[in-house]
Amino acid sequence: MDLKHRRTFLATVCASGLLTACGGGGSGSSGGLGANEGGSNGSASGSGVKVPLTIDLSQANLPAGPGTVAYAYIIGGLYTDASLSNFACYRLDASGAVHAVSTADNTMLANSFPDPNSTVNATDTATIIQANNYPTPWADYSIPLSLTQPNTIELGNINPTVIPGLGKGNNAFSMRVYISLGVPKLPFTAQAAGTGGSQFQNPYAGPGFDSGAPGNQCLFDWFECSIDSAGVLNGNSTYVDQFGMPLIVNAQPGGSPQGELTVTRTQTLSAIAAFDPTVYSGLVQSASAPSAYPAGTTHLRAISPDHLSGLPGMPGAGTNFGTYFDAAIAAWNGQNISITDTASGTYTGTPSAGNWSLTYSGGGAAGSGSPATLDFGAITTAMIWQCNGTLAQGSAAQLNIGKQILAAFNRGVMNASLNDGNCPAASTFYPAGSPSNLWSQSFHGWSKNGQAYGFAYDDVCGANPSFTTSGALQALSITLGSM
Repeated sequence: MDLKHRRTFLATVCASGLLTACGGGGSGSSGGLGANEGGSNGSASGSGVKVPLTIDLSQANLPAGPGTVAYAYIIGGLYTDASLSNFACYRLDASGAVHAVSTADNTMLANSFPDPNSTVNATDTATIIQANNYPTPWADYSIPLSLTQPNTIELGNINPTVIPGLGKGNNAFSMRVYISLGVPKLPFTAQAAGTGGSQFQNPYAGPGFDSGAPGNQCLFDWFECSIDSAGVLNGNSTYVDQFGMPLIVNAQPGGSPQGELTVTRTQTLSAIAAFDPTVYSGLVQSASAPSAYPAGTTHLRAISPDHLSGLPGMPGAGTNFGTYFDAAIAAWNGQNISITDTASGTYTGTPSAGNWSLTYSGGGAAGSGSPATLDFGAITTAMIWQCNGTLAQGSAAQLNIGKQILAAFNRGVMNASLNDGNCPAASTFYPAGSPSNLWSQSFHGWSKNGQAYGFAYDDVCGANPSFTTSGALQALSITLGSM
């Protein structure tokens, strides 16, 4: 499964919502307690673990205090047949055992959340409930994490014997490993079979982060990946939707650390808050229930321009945000352009205000594989922020050419001749004076290796932190960076 497909798959294939994912649970809630609440967390020693997932929070300089508790949630799903008509969701528990989703998991009452140590004061409890954080009965799929030593969870049970139908490509097991900090746990509501479409056998609604969305008062981030029937993992850290906390990921064999930032979480959020307010206002979200989180937490997250642009009315957005790329788009009206994709061939044309229409001129797979004409219609600023619309739909050729246009505008390097087989150096992206995606530019600049996933097609020309293991997964690690 390609990265764009996996992200879309994880975000939409289960129940509807502002941010959903597919996973599952067994016949009961895990009911775990926080790391300092006496709960049973992932194995610290890793003894006997064949394919260890190691989650290490000990290097993050987390403050001591009752609000400093942490949890992991491992959830995913797969199409079990070649026709992609049957879908199943699963979760893993602290031991690595795999459980199928069930509505019986929804044992947590609506408008309630566990606070065993009475950490959250009455005012903040009311704030969390009134913010619609737990609007329906939900399942507690949390795995309590130690803050002082690495946590180890078995991933070896993700195999065809345990998960029927596990295969390759679209039949791989696509999953997210969420990590949350603070008392409020992530709400996952298992839903009845067929909800959201008959092909969705076991959907559930996952956490979101917009005002009023389930989970909006939780502090969390995630790593997303897929594991196929041969055990090969393909994954990436991502800032496409939001930045909650810095997660450094690595996998063996053949991996290298990805997502490592040279700045702290606090510095990252402060820098984002200082972006040009006439364009980027509204990205940083404040914490309104401080007793629920590690001491000193003033912000829960920053949402990306992609995500902000998709919100109705774009609440709080800068006055120039909705038209930011308009002039750059209009500058190509009446200009000749040529875009080459190594798989689809070369397309040329002269855009106009109402239609970017390109004609096939050679290379690629002539005929049905490379249509004679690609009509993208009118390109808008919103399409560039969100990487959607006609630039992200249609034939394979339209997708291949469209994503180059989207990447070029986001990076400020749109020119008369794009070619994914002859990419410019990443150092030329985001030139001064050219409209471009400051969010993506910043995360590339803050990343120790210069790689980041700042917008949905940041994989064009390979400037992204995606990786594939060189064989069956031997080990996966997630380390919380400096807060």
